[in-house]
Amino acid sequence: MKTIHRVIYATDLSDASQGAWEDARRLGKLFDAEIVILHVATPPPVFLDAAYASAGIIEELRANARRDAETRLDGMLGSIRGSGLKARIRLEEGPAAQRVLEAVAQEKADLLIVGTHGRTGVDRFLLGSVADRLMRQAPCPVLTVPPGRGSEPRPNIRRICYATDFSPTARAAWPLAVAIATASDAHIDLVHVVFQPVVDRHLPVESLGQMAHLLYEQGRAEVERFLEQSTLPRDRVRVHLVQGGAPDERIVHAATEHAADLIVMGTHGWSGLPRWLLGSVALHAIQMAPCPVLTVSPVGVSGSPDTTPIAGRA
Repeated sequence: MKTIHRVIYATDLSDASQGAWEDARRLGKLFDAEIVILHVATPPPVFLDAAYASAGIIEELRANARRDAETRLDGMLGSIRGSGLKARIRLEEGPAAQRVLEAVAQEKADLLIVGTHGRTGVDRFLLGSVADRLMRQAPCPVLTVPPGRGSEPRPNIRRICYATDFSPTARAAWPLAVAIATASDAHIDLVHVVFQPVVDRHLPVESLGQMAHLLYEQGRAEVERFLEQSTLPRDRVRVHLVQGGAPDERIVHAATEHAADLIVMGTHGWSGLPRWLLGSVALHAIQMAPCPVLTVSPVGVSGSPDTTPIAGRA
């Protein structure tokens, strides 16, 4: 049975990343997992080369940045002392995405948690090239947490919005949704966006209506077959079949409408077509979501979909 043993919380130490730290603590406690607090120190500006500054000045800047990071990371460890959480620090230097991916692989992490804004206050840390690379290449699920959530404890996870197109990555994300729901006694809103037939002036309105009805019924049957394989009690899942519209908008609307505390989804689906690739549904959902989003990429999927829940601790 799968479980979450180790969580990597990647932080740039900005105020905007504090919400992700709170989620890391919650999931660490929920699964009795070890938390690795990872910070990739920013190297000196590229213009500080030998033509403008001596090697000694550059090294002093690097050392000062490292000492500052160590002090702040030690403070984070101190904030959870006596809580029963298992945590340690890992400090790296270099390109952010590359160092985070290396750490995830070396630590054999089961989950990567990051905030969606960085020190610059814009979307470059996560919602740019770094985000694309982390969520495409991380060999484990990635939880992205929006800014402005604060570091104070919040109510436990009660509602999870699980968005699926029944692709391999969407199916692979289901055990995470079930595990968190089981451990936190939460309910799941399963959201499936049903394709609408393309309007064609050569087809009568009746035919389009019949096609739309057929697609809806196929979606409903697929949902029932899917849930038959799950160990989560059926009364803990509410099914929402949504017809038409942009999938990312529909997913975020459902999460908002049902007051979801978490969205769980794959990043690639619909029969292998690049419709859920980052830059499309998954990335747009992360940008608009009112809550954290947990994504599973094709890199983290191997073999047949696993519907066995991850073992959690209530």
